[in-house]
Amino acid sequence: MRPIKSARHIFFLEISFLLCLIFSSVSYAINTIQLSLEQLLIQSLSDPAIKTSKLIQLLHLKNLMLNMDIQSNPMSFTIDLSHLDLPKPYQRITQLRINCHDLSIYDQKITCKKGNLKFNHVSDPKEQFINFSFSYDALNTELQLTFHHLKIGQGTIAFNIQLKEPVWHFEMTAVNLNMDAFKPYLHYYIFEKSHYNLELLDNTSGKVNFTIQSSGIISSQKNSNLWLKSARITAQFNDVRYQYDDNMGDNIALNIAVHIKQKSQKRNPLLPSEQFNVQINMNHIHGEIFQNDLYIVPTGQEKLSAQLTYHVQQKNILLSDLNLHSKQLFNIQSKGNIALKKLDSIQKMDIHFNFMDLAKLNQLYISNIVSDSDYEGLEMSGKMRGQLVKYNNKMRCAVHLDKISVMDTINKQFSLTELTGDVYWNNSEQNKNPVTKSQLSWQQLTLNQLPLSPVTLDFSTHHNQLFLEKEVDIALFDGALHINHLDIDAIIPQSSNESFTLTIEGFIKPISLKLLSQHFNWPVLEGSLSAVIPAITYNEKNLKMGGAMMLQVFDGHIIIKDLAILDPLESYAQLSANIDLNNLDLKSLTKTYDFGEIQGRIEGKLTQLELNAWQLIAFDAYIRTPKNDKSRHQISQRAIDNLSSLGGASGLLSRSFLRFFETFRYDKIGLSCILNDQICQMSGVEKKGDSYYIVKGGGIPRIDVMGFQKQVDWHVLISRLKAIQQANEAVIE
Repeated sequence: MRPIKSARHIFFLEISFLLCLIFSSVSYAINTIQLSLEQLLIQSLSDPAIKTSKLIQLLHLKNLMLNMDIQSNPMSFTIDLSHLDLPKPYQRITQLRINCHDLSIYDQKITCKKGNLKFNHVSDPKEQFINFSFSYDALNTELQLTFHHLKIGQGTIAFNIQLKEPVWHFEMTAVNLNMDAFKPYLHYYIFEKSHYNLELLDNTSGKVNFTIQSSGIISSQKNSNLWLKSARITAQFNDVRYQYDDNMGDNIALNIAVHIKQKSQKRNPLLPSEQFNVQINMNHIHGEIFQNDLYIVPTGQEKLSAQLTYHVQQKNILLSDLNLHSKQLFNIQSKGNIALKKLDSIQKMDIHFNFMDLAKLNQLYISNIVSDSDYEGLEMSGKMRGQLVKYNNKMRCAVHLDKISVMDTINKQFSLTELTGDVYWNNSEQNKNPVTKSQLSWQQLTLNQLPLSPVTLDFSTHHNQLFLEKEVDIALFDGALHINHLDIDAIIPQSSNESFTLTIEGFIKPISLKLLSQHFNWPVLEGSLSAVIPAITYNEKNLKMGGAMMLQVFDGHIIIKDLAILDPLESYAQLSANIDLNNLDLKSLTKTYDFGEIQGRIEGKLTQLELNAWQLIAFDAYIRTPKNDKSRHQISQRAIDNLSSLGGASGLLSRSFLRFFETFRYDKIGLSCILNDQICQMSGVEKKGDSYYIVKGGGIPRIDVMGFQKQVDWHVLISRLKAIQQANEAVIE
């Protein structure tokens, strides 16, 4: 006789003894038998000498009845159970009936080849039906259980369980399963024990096909648990939709494969580990995603793969490799350390990127991302590659740019042609010395239609700042913009108290006003433009000038003060400034605008100047003959007629004997305008009754030009000035 070596054999012998009694009762014409297994199991489990399966101890059985047909061949049985309490999140099963129509018991092994199971679940009032088979080998403590074709909504699942203590295996296949079916399990295992947004889970829907193959161990600890050792998951998601806050996704489809493997304990491989190696592969991504104000439409060519280690206790992910790529378009590789306790905490990240075709990348992705933003209509081409390393709040990067061209096709305020070079940056405070020097060059840069010719810029970075290494000339028409100082502070702001700030100083080498005016389609200007540029700062879409800019033009000076521009690169920019005109030559000025020649000097002020979308909104301005001006004061007949038309009259000379004189002397000349609500409040150098002097005559013959219209519509005034420039008679109404 084989000796009894374990308590499991004692338990099996009790069952066998019971079955022998049943079989022996055939001689007494007993065809079927019904008995309760509840008391038998309770008695067996309560015996300290019997240590049955840890898995069985997890079950809470109530009113379990066994019905056996001992006459049938093969034998059959039915088990009825009023309810079965499963651990969270599976909840209670009621009215459970298990039928087996092909039962065999042989050599301490119980097998059911054809079985079915009916039950009710608290989450679904409809009766569930599923086929199954199982076998239990008491000698080797081995259990195998297979369920076939369990229908859940429009989908089905099937799974297989194998137990050979302390090892378990589990396989599951789902077809066309609604994601709502496993939301309770995601809620319990992932969302309930983390800081993730439950709104995302509740507002997510879709269909999924997946297979799961997993294995693990049954813990021998006091509180029995099933520990995962490895798992393989492949899934295909279709028609996925989600929404939370202002973020949403629609008609998303993708394939994903996940391989999870527990890092074994060196001392005892059977003990559970706190770390898992995870490999993820994702492809065939389609749909529409609107996330954090970015609109993304995957093309299906993107592929994502990742290898990481997940530490359960620390809730930390060590990313050893992540690769996102699309063939011949882009490739992004990264590794790092992410703390899940804080969703936005990336402790360390090392990213290598290569964009092989920016034109196609812009067409497929960027144009959608910047849609309905200030950058809509942006076109680009070229290549870019580099590395970005982040450690807590510190960052360093190296980027190589290869003939990148960018153009604003809607506002046409910005274009850049063939930007090439290398940029190195490091914002670490521990880096006391600047990093490798950077260099950028372009073929042409256009800002607000102003073309800047080819140039090479040498600069370096230190901490979160950028400095121009040496002064540079940027050719502009026949002159140049000379930059002697340029720096950028807070390239990437680290807090709410910091903001990107650009500061530039320099001067303008003489530029032909004729070329400048022709480029902007202005009236042709004579002479040249040169200027000293004080510190100009661009900060948070605001451009401000720290001092006064002096322009040398018309043999005098124009001084611009208090210059401020909001959104200077946009068509809706807003500008404010104060301008002084010092000792300008009227002869050069009037000749430029074909106004009629006026000799002499002029001064003036333009205060409270306001432009909106580059259109004049308001100002307070005057021009006049400077006091003690010693220059020759001479005015032509044509200039008198044009000034007369501005004051409310025209053709005065043609109706008098003065028409025979070509020029006249004058004492002083002046005109002022206060623009408000598109109305210009006009006056001259002196008042005379209800009128005002525009030109106060001097010498013989003497002529005065008077103004009679004190309020003039601004648009009408502009149209009359254009007509004067074209040498046409104008009458202001």
